[in-house]
Amino acid sequence: MDFIKRNFAILLAFILPIGLIGAFALSTYLPALFLSTRYDFIYATCADGTNYPYRCNDYLQKRYSVENGKLVIRSVDMSRDIDKNGVPDYTENYSGRIFLHDTQKNESREITPEEAQAMTLNGLLTSPDGITVSSYYDRNNGEIFFPFGGGSSSYGYYLMKGRSRMKINLINSSDRYYYQNNFEFIGWILPGRSED
Repeated sequence: MDFIKRNFAILLAFILPIGLIGAFALSTYLPALFLSTRYDFIYATCADGTNYPYRCNDYLQKRYSVENGKLVIRSVDMSRDIDKNGVPDYTENYSGRIFLHDTQKNESREITPEEAQAMTLNGLLTSPDGITVSSYYDRNNGEIFFPFGGGSSSYGYYLMKGRSRMKINLINSSDRYYYQNNFEFIGWILPGRSED
């Protein structure tokens, strides 16, 4: 007990930073454990193109939309040249792939266009229970442990509500299909999962 009294300032100098880092980590990551939604969603990626499909989002937005609760798939003119510079707007031979994301398992699987068109969809980015699919640049390790060295950062897609967020495990997250310009949210699947 005397040791603690004599060395209180030194102990406080060690305990306080560790406590602050722990509190920050809890406030950042703990809310994600309780983030959930009753709704799954579908999304699209480009199946062809280079490793960096810069115009993929534009292609996917023109190809897929939700109208009256149903997926509409349109053909896209790949020879389009809006700025009339003699170069087609799409230099890659894109085609779309559609995936269903199970938010409870945080897993995706590819589905056919016919399966997607049979679903009832809500095309808003925010689910009926208030969860949003959003892109986010994560610098997690660098923010928490900056006194002890760098850390990592990555671009990804998340389920978000307020300050809480949970990373979405997309198909092929380690290859070209996960490139930040190669994801297009289509819609939430209705009705949601029943509460068991």
